[in-house]
Amino acid sequence: MSYPPRRLMDVWHDEDYDIFKSKAEILLAAAIDYSIESIIVYSAAKPPRSQLKSYASRFGKKVVYIPIGQLSSIKIKQLCTFHVLDGQDKRKIAQDYIF
Repeated sequence: MSYPPRRLMDVWHDEDYDIFKSKAEILLAAAIDYSIESIIVYSAAKPPRSQLKSYASRFGKKVVYIPIGQLSSIKIKQLCTFHVLDGQDKRKIAQDYIF
């Protein structure tokens, strides 16, 4: 979740993320930067580098790693599909639908 809306920069061309090695690391760094939640869930074949965990702790956030092999194909499909809730009135209930 990110607030206020439309505050996200183009992370693929942001020079602040040039230090990260892969697209997955760039997305995780952006999640750390932009998330209003203190816990960021990261699911992949390998855990994130310790550099990213240190990066998260500087912002008072924690990266929770879940090996992708522990997720069912149904759950992976759900994670790959997401909806943007339109309207400020929906923000109050967004956490009930995004998990």
